[in-house]
Order: sequence, then structure tokens, then C-alpha cells
Amino acid sequence: MSLQRKILSRLHGCLLASIVAYMCLTGAALAITLVENGEPSAVIAIQGPLEEQPEDPVWHEPKTPQQYRALTVKELNDHLELMTGARLEVLVLQEGQTPPENSIVLGEPAILLGAIPTASSPSGEGYRLLEAGNRLLIGGQSDRAVLYGLYELLRHLGIDWVMPGEIGQIVPKGKTVRIDKLDIASAPDFPSRRLWYRGYPDRTKDQLARFAKWRLRQRGGTWSDLEGSASGHMWDRFIRRHKKEFNSDPTMYALVRGADGKMIRRGPQIESTHPRVIELMVEDIRETYREKIAAGEWTMETAAAYAIGPADREGYSESVDAMLASAGRFDPIVGSLDRTDELVLLGNRVLEQVHKDYPNAHVGFYSYSTHADYPARYTPHPNVIPIFAPINFSRFHSLLDPESKTQSYYRDVVEKWGDLSRKQGNRLLYRGYSWNLAENMMPYSKVKIWGEELPFYSAQGFEGLNVEGTKMWGVLGPSDYVFMNLAWDTSQDWRDLLRQYCEAAYGAGAEAMERYNLRLIEYQQSAGMEAGSYHAFPLIFDDNFIEASRADFDEALNSAQTQDQKQRIRFAREPLEALELYLDFYQATLDFDFTKAKSLYNAMNELWSETYAINEDVVSNEVPAYLKRFVSLFVDQSVKYSTGDYEMLVALPDEVKTIFDPAQVGQQMRFQSPEINDDRFVKTKTISSTWDAQGLGSLRNTAVWYRYNFTLPEQARDKPIGLFIGGVEDEARVWINGQFIGTSGYGFSVPFVFDLTDGVDYVGENLLAVQVVRNSKINEIGLGGIIRPSFIFTGPRLENRAPKQQSENK
Repeated sequence: MSLQRKILSRLHGCLLASIVAYMCLTGAALAITLVENGEPSAVIAIQGPLEEQPEDPVWHEPKTPQQYRALTVKELNDHLELMTGARLEVLVLQEGQTPPENSIVLGEPAILLGAIPTASSPSGEGYRLLEAGNRLLIGGQSDRAVLYGLYELLRHLGIDWVMPGEIGQIVPKGKTVRIDKLDIASAPDFPSRRLWYRGYPDRTKDQLARFAKWRLRQRGGTWSDLEGSASGHMWDRFIRRHKKEFNSDPTMYALVRGADGKMIRRGPQIESTHPRVIELMVEDIRETYREKIAAGEWTMETAAAYAIGPADREGYSESVDAMLASAGRFDPIVGSLDRTDELVLLGNRVLEQVHKDYPNAHVGFYSYSTHADYPARYTPHPNVIPIFAPINFSRFHSLLDPESKTQSYYRDVVEKWGDLSRKQGNRLLYRGYSWNLAENMMPYSKVKIWGEELPFYSAQGFEGLNVEGTKMWGVLGPSDYVFMNLAWDTSQDWRDLLRQYCEAAYGAGAEAMERYNLRLIEYQQSAGMEAGSYHAFPLIFDDNFIEASRADFDEALNSAQTQDQKQRIRFAREPLEALELYLDFYQATLDFDFTKAKSLYNAMNELWSETYAINEDVVSNEVPAYLKRFVSLFVDQSVKYSTGDYEMLVALPDEVKTIFDPAQVGQQMRFQSPEINDDRFVKTKTISSTWDAQGLGSLRNTAVWYRYNFTLPEQARDKPIGLFIGGVEDEARVWINGQFIGTSGYGFSVPFVFDLTDGVDYVGENLLAVQVVRNSKINEIGLGGIIRPSFIFTGPRLENRAPKQQSENK
């Protein structure tokens, strides 16, 4: 039973009437003085017992009511001491004891004196702040709610937390703290509000501890009787759980097409229509209920949820039964057969059996990848829970933004689920990301995105926000702050919250910093890019943005009055410096100046290292790993094959003749043949743009051919000739003068080299034909084809005609 309900059950009619009469007799609210001239003048009154949290290498949120009470007292005194130098005496009340006047009354005694929460939530986080009877009362639905009420009070006193650690703690200084005319009731719009650091390499305990404290102070809460267990990629785990069954009956595995074109049975996906698969899922759920009931934790009526979603990769079944379970439509974002109806049918069938014994069982799956639509054939059971994970849609726009092509589609899907939820009660959850996913060092904002999306999700009836974040406060400080505030109260305007953040973090430098953030939002939104990892940034930002932003930071630094404000401004400037380096690096690659590009690549790593040494929370731990994964091989290999023993002979132009090959039959149609007249072929850009920027973003599951004619310079006569391809999405197949050289195998955004020596014409014209096959549908939004500079070179002959195969994808 919640604390509020427990107290209310004790308040008989006469006692409640007495409280109301008492409040009326007190008349106008009186001021409560907590500290005067640096000396404590009030006490903290709280009902015990209190229990300090045990020592732990990683700071965790409290686990018991007693620990919450102790932390509430500590947080109040710690912040008052920072403000004034004073700490208040703590009076631990016995049950029924009346708190003295001029006190801050916390928890159950505050409710008894009238601070009954008039706003509540299923998560038990509603609180009430009330000045009455010369006391400041903080009552709540739970001890956690009382702590949140305290944080409301501290904000009322001008305290805030703009990033983890001491540098993010904003505490005004003074000698006197007085509170009057206060009556605030509040509860969260989303009962579950979880922002968490993803599991990046080298994540330290101190980083986690600082973030956990910041999140709690921002009233971040995790509550749901169903959320955690309903989400996740489950089919591969299901196979491992029942490995013997699957091996004895391989028809339970998905039927897929192998590399040789033959149909085979294999995981990690399953045959979701298979009767035995359904039986096993039903039995797993029943077994869990039986175990929990036997342990006395559940009853047969307990509401619980189970994940039924696919593994996190391709390989869905192409069996007749699977095809018949689908709606026969293709997902326009991913480019594959939509699987939403297949999952809904699975959920309905499982629940039909489970509900014979356990009527409150639920099942859930991610609305994600190839199952991110609204079902067209089957009506979901009311206990089917979609968990929206919109990874395939624009990262630079909200779902309300008419400038986004993909988000407009996603909005329609969410609204249909929202209508269903209002009609039959399906619970809706959100599982998103606070960052740019495939890039984590340059300027990026979700301030406006959160500002538009969170009120929309609330209106659609979403109850939970589960957001994967990353530690990069120089970039995401304003975004994460706005998210946490809106997750509690969606009626706030994101512009007001941005201004509030800037004023707290930057003091007199706030106006310039607000101007910078608004410019960042405008550039990001209006550029028309959907995503594209590192490749989209040169298409979003220009010299005007850099110049204006520099001026803003200079003005902010000159205006800020404290060293902490100036330091926070410098932290926010670091992503702009990273952007400048990256744009210079990008231009060097367009100029085929790979030595300069490598120097700038090293400078990006050095900037990260220098900033990390100053404050670990400012930059993402993943930056070196991401640069290494997506950029470093290109940097090193481009220098190798253009300098020293090697010499670049012919730089492939940015814009080349192009033909699309959606059925991947271009070889049979002789797209590699020199005899084809390609004079009027369309030309597309490769390294200076993205498919999305050229209106080709809907080409997802396809191949593309590039044809380029060249002649070799005189100095290359009779020397070994090689081809360097800087990067593709994600497999390159190469022909020279109609002769097949080889394939790279799978390798997204990594360089490949091919030996053209035996096929080139040293004196005449050559035709280079490159087919780029997009094997994976989830590499990056809006990319495709050749994505980095390529060139013909000479030097020591390559050991292999083509790269060694990277995977079975061919």
C-alpha cells in the first residue's frame, strides 16, 4: 500500500475536519526562515527510522524507504550548507509526535498536517509542498516522492544541476533563506522516465555514480510493472533456451536463403507460426507464473509481461506460413517485407493460450526495424504492448516536423497505435536514444525534438520513456536537461527550458549561448538531412555557422562572471572545435590530400584526449573507438597507397555515371560491359553527398553500378596498377574492361584495394565498373554506394587480386 493511501486510511472524518479547520484559522501563509545571517533558524522534522546507504564502489539510488528518508535529509542539509554555510538540526519524530513550528516537515508527518498530494501517479511519485502553520510541509505518495518534493524546493531556492559532478551544481550564495506562500502539487506525466548510459567501453564507476546522482536530482524515475520484461530482442535467447528442441526439429528455425541461393533452416530468427514454437513460449510464461506463485510473490491475477520480439538482425523466415502471416507489404524505410502482423499474430496466439490460466499476462515487442508499422491484418490483443524504438527514422527531426520524410511516416504509425490504446487499453512504451547513434563528438541537439515529441507521446497515452544515452555533456547537456524536465511535465515550452538551462549554466553568458543553441537547432532541422553519421555533417554545417558560433562563444566567455560559468562554456565549445576539425578533414579528403587528412584525424583524437583529461563527463568514451571503427582504416590506407612506394595516378571523380540495380542482376544485363552506350546515364555524387541528400534515400535494399572511363598516364606504362576504394555501403564488386576482378565481401565504411594489372589497357581507354551491393539494411540512414574517395594507383604489386572475404555475404 502506498504511503498516501496508508495515511489517508488513518485519517478519520473528525481528524480530517480538524486539519482543515486548523488551516483555515491560520489565515495567510507565513514566512518560514530556514537560515538567518548564516545561522540555522529551523529544524528538519521527519519520522524515522532513517538508514544511511551502505558504502558501495558505485553510488546507487536508495533501495528502501529508510534510505530515501536519510538521503532527503542529507540532500537538504548539504545544499543549505553550500548556500549559507549552515546545517539544520534533524528531529526524528516518533509516531504521533507533532513537529515544532518553524520546521521543514518531511513525509508522513507533513501529510498529517495537510500536505496531502493532490496530484498522483501510478509510480507513487506525486508530492505536495505547502507552507502552513509556520511550517514548510513536503508530503508525498512515497518516500521517493518526498525526495522529489525536496528537489522542487531546492529549485525554488535557485539551485539546479546542469551536468553531473560539482561543476554542474548551481548553488546561489547567501546568508538568509526564507520561504513563504508556497503551495505546489506535482506528479509526473510519464510514470517511467529512464535515461541511462549505454554500455560503452571503459565506462568507470565514478562516471556512473555522478550520472546517477544527477538523474535522481532531475527526478528521473524507473517504474513499470511490465516495461522491462516486455522489451528486448528475444528469439535468439529463446533458441538457446530450447536448443535441444530446435535441433530435433529444425523446422522451428527460420527458413532463409543461403549465400548459394538455396533455402536453409537457421537462427537467430524463428518460425513464429510453428505450433511447437508457440507451445514453448506459452509453457515458458506458465513456468514463470508457477515459480512466482510458489514463492509467494505473485498470484494467478498478477500482471506480468514477456518479450516475444525477434533477434536484433536480419534473417526472417521466408516460409510459406511466414509469408501468409504477413500483410504482404514492404517497409519503406528498411526496404524489406514488413513483419508487424507476424508479431501481432504470434502475440495473439500466445495470449489466447496463457490467458486460460493467467488472465493478466502481457507480451511485448520492439516497434523497430522491419516490424515498426501498425498491423494491417490482425487486431492486437489488448495485452499486446508495442515498445517504440524509432531507430530507422530521422535523427535530426521530431515526428511532428513536416520537413522530415521518414518521421511523417512514423507519426502516422504512432497515432494508429494511440487510437487503439484509447479504444481497448493497450499500453504504449517508448525506447529511444538521446544521441546521434553513429556519431558522438560533434554538435547535435535534441532540445526541440524532445520539446515536440514528449507532449505528443503523452497525448497518445505513452506511460514510459526508456532512453539510451551516452556520456557527452559538452554536446548533450541542454538536450538531457530538457528531456528530464519535460518527462516530468510536458506542459513546459522547450524554449523556456533551454533559456532556463543557459541562465543556470552560463550566467551572464546565457544570451549568447542560447543564441548558439537555437542556431544549432535551426541548421540541424532545416538542412533536410535525415541522418548519415559523419557523412551528413558537411551537408548541414557551413562556414557561416562556424563563424557565427565562434562569435557567440567569445561573447559568452567575455560576459560570464565566474570561473565555473566560463568552464562550462568551454566544455560546450569543444564539439564546435571537433566540428571544425572534421570539416577540414572532410575537405582534405575531397582534395585527395590524405597526408593532411591524417594529421587532422590525429588532431580530433588529441582534442578528445585533452578534454577528457580535464573532465571525463564532457566527451563520450566512444569517440576514439568510433573514429577508429569508421575512419582510421581509410586514413591509414589512403596515405599508404598514395605516398611512399605508391603513387596515385587517377582520382575517381565525385560525380560518376550511375545505374541502379534493385534486383541485383546487373552482371547478367552486362552493366560491366564497355560496349554499353552510357552517354546519357544519370550521374550521381558519391563522396560529396549522400543518397538521402540526392533524393535517393528510399533506395534501401538494392545495388548500384558506377561506370568510369580513364586513361593511364605515360609514367604508369607496364607498372602494376591497383584500385583503392575508400569506403562503400557495404560490398564492392569490381570489373575492368569487362573482366571481373573480385569482390570485397562485406565491410561497411572500410577501404578495399584491388589489383587491376592484368586487365588494364596501358595505352587506350579503360572502363572501370563497380557494383556496390547494400547487404545490410541497418548500417546508416540515407547512405549508399561509394561513400569515400577512391583512386587508381601504381607501386609494388598487390599480393591478392581482391580483398579477402569479410563475411558470407556475397
